[in-house]
Amino acid sequence: MAAALWLLLCSALHVRPEMIVPALFSVAPLIVATVADERRTAVFAGAAVALAIGSGWWQGVAGDAVYWTRVAAVCIISTMAVVVAAVRRRREKRLARMTAIAEASQLALLPPLPPEITGINIAARYRSAAREASVGGDLYEIIPTGHGIRVIIGDVRGKGLEAILLAGQVLSAFRRSAVAMPSMEQLAGEVGRAIRPHVGEEDFVTAALVQIAHGGELTVVNCGHHPPLLLRHCGDLQPLTDGKAALPLGLEDDFIAFTATWSPGDRLLLYTDGLVESRDQHGEFLPESEIAAALLAADCDQALDTLITAVHRHTGGHGHDDMALLLLEHGAPPHSSANGQQAAAQSAGKTVAAPRYAATSR
Repeated sequence: MAAALWLLLCSALHVRPEMIVPALFSVAPLIVATVADERRTAVFAGAAVALAIGSGWWQGVAGDAVYWTRVAAVCIISTMAVVVAAVRRRREKRLARMTAIAEASQLALLPPLPPEITGINIAARYRSAAREASVGGDLYEIIPTGHGIRVIIGDVRGKGLEAILLAGQVLSAFRRSAVAMPSMEQLAGEVGRAIRPHVGEEDFVTAALVQIAHGGELTVVNCGHHPPLLLRHCGDLQPLTDGKAALPLGLEDDFIAFTATWSPGDRLLLYTDGLVESRDQHGEFLPESEIAAALLAADCDQALDTLITAVHRHTGGHGHDDMALLLLEHGAPPHSSANGQQAAAQSAGKTVAAPRYAATSR
């Protein structure tokens, strides 16, 4: 539309001899080349050349050598616009194919998880910071073993195919070693050694590994990652950490595990940078009270949807990092769960205080 209006405007200007500037017609195909394919651009290029020639005949300057030099310039610029449109379209198609391959690769890395495993309710979400492609290096997996349910969530530095390939190496090593390694420390060390040949000088992979035993014991190994958050059935939100810093996977062989316990109705949230590093327009992080309130939703799926909505609202839809969320709930009757307490309080006309963070060291 803009290009057509431009041609009409130029034609109107060229009614007067002193306004004859044929090169103005070449702007139209350049405009079209930014949004259309080479065929449509060629139509406008032909129209620009025809109008440039016609304006000379209309004003009786067709025999002027300078005029024809300007018409030649219009032809050259219009031809270049067609070439630019063709190159741009091919690049867009190539980018679309690469994006589709990357998205398919990531879907293969992060297949849908079952809603429940041996009494543990499960929900997972992944959101990319890039609107045009769900491509990043976040990862998660859950594997039942003879030692209990073993879980990993991790974050590969960077984006694109390289990050996906490294994430694939991490998941492959975890899936291979989760059933074989007797302890979580050994499991973390084995995964780190397996990916070390694939980690570049500026690459790193943070991860949190959790083992859920049948008796309600949680064994956690943190490899430079954000600590998991445990929402107690009493309403307290606690980061599971022993207060000791650890290096990411591949940079250290010896890891230390610590234990905690959870009870029926408790919920365990594992997450990546996109949650805790989301900022609003003033640079403020997402309040802890909003995270806690979201986790009190009726079920795990609703809790993660509420949390994602809270992040989107807080950032104004401009998140700067990918976000993977994995929420596990110790299966229990509704009346004994955290969300059951909230519902009971609301039905009684009471207000439930927002859970608070409390340090846990075991």
